[in-house]
Amino acid sequence: MKISTISSINELKEFCEKSFHDKPPFINFDFFINLEKTKCTDQKSGWIPEHIVIEKKKSIIAIIPNFKKFNSSGEYVFDHIFANAHHQLGINYFPKYLSAIPFTPVSREKFIYPKEKINNEELLNNLTDFLMKKGISSFHINFINKKNSNLLNTYGFTQRLGIQYFWYNRLYKDFNDYLSKLKRNKRKNIVKEREYLKNLGITFLIKKGREINVDDINLFYMCYLNTINKKWSIPYLNDSFFTELIKTNQVEKLLIIQAFKKNKFLGCSIHFLGLDTLYGRYWGCLEEVKFLHFELCYYQAIEFAIKNGIQKVEAGAQGEHKIARGYIPELTFSNHWFKTKSLEEPIKVFLKEERKKVNESLKYLNEYNPFND
Repeated sequence: MKISTISSINELKEFCEKSFHDKPPFINFDFFINLEKTKCTDQKSGWIPEHIVIEKKKSIIAIIPNFKKFNSSGEYVFDHIFANAHHQLGINYFPKYLSAIPFTPVSREKFIYPKEKINNEELLNNLTDFLMKKGISSFHINFINKKNSNLLNTYGFTQRLGIQYFWYNRLYKDFNDYLSKLKRNKRKNIVKEREYLKNLGITFLIKKGREINVDDINLFYMCYLNTINKKWSIPYLNDSFFTELIKTNQVEKLLIIQAFKKNKFLGCSIHFLGLDTLYGRYWGCLEEVKFLHFELCYYQAIEFAIKNGIQKVEAGAQGEHKIARGYIPELTFSNHWFKTKSLEEPIKVFLKEERKKVNESLKYLNEYNPFND
C-alpha cells in the first residue's frame, strides 16, 4: 500500500466521478474543483489542497479529502486549545492537516472514499506512518459520523464531541401539522413571528436548480457580505465561487429562498439539497426586518422539507435558539492525531473532561424539548 498526496482534485477527476460521493452534496468533484478555480482554497486562504491518495499495485484504490492548513479559519471545530498547547512547548502548530468539507460544518458518512473494499487496520496503520514523515504538527478529521469516528478513535485518532441542531420530518402533512406537535408556547411564538411578516406584506419566492440565475446570485452575495460585515467575520467564499457554481451540475442541488415586500427585494437564504437532507448554509438581508432571519433560515426550509418529503433540515453550526423552532440537539464527532507524543496524554485528559461537559450540556438542552411528546 502506497500513500501520497496531490495538489489538486483535478488530478483525480476520473476517480472522483465514480467514487467521491457522500450523503451531503458538498462531496463531489464539481464542489472541490470550483473552490480551487475561484481561489477559495489556496495559499492565500490558508486552505491548500493536499488530498491523500491510497494506491495498491500502482492503482488508486481510495482518497481522503485533505488540506494543509496555515490557520484555523472556517473549520467550526475550534482548536485554540491545541494551538496553545503546541505554543507552550515551543512547537509550531501550523501547518497542520485537515480532512473536512471547506467552510462547511456538515457531517459526512465517510472519511475514506474507496473504489473497492479496504482493510481499515492496514490503511490506518500505514496512514499513521505516513503522517509521521510529513512536516505537520497534527491531522484533524472534522464532522464525520459516529461509526467512523469510533473506528478512528481505536487507532489513535482521538475523538472529540460537539453539538449541532437538526430538524426531523415526522411525516408531517403540512406546516400546521408540524406546529400542532409543538408545545403551546413554542407554537404560539412561531405563529406570532410568521404573522408579523405576513401583516407587513412580505412574501417569499423559492427558486431551485436552473431557475436560479446570475442576478439571483448577485443579490444573494450582497446579502452574504452584509451578514459577514455585521459579524466582523471573513468572507470565505467569493462571488466567483457562486457564479461558477450555477454553471455546473451542482446547481441542481441549489435552493434560494428570497423575501420581498411588494417588488422590493429584502433578503434571502441559500440551501443545498442532499440525498435526504436540506442543508441551510448562508443568509443575509439588505433591509433589517424583525423575524426575517427565522423565516428565511428555518420556517421556509421546514415548509419546503415537508412539501417535498425531505427527512431532515440542517441549518448550520451552533444556536440554542433553534430548539424553540423544532431543532433537536445532537452530538457531532471529530478526530485528532498529534505528532508530538508528549502532548497525547494531556490532550486526551482535556478531551475526556470536555466530553463530560458536552454530554452534560446535551442532557440539559434536551430538557427544553419543544415537542408535546
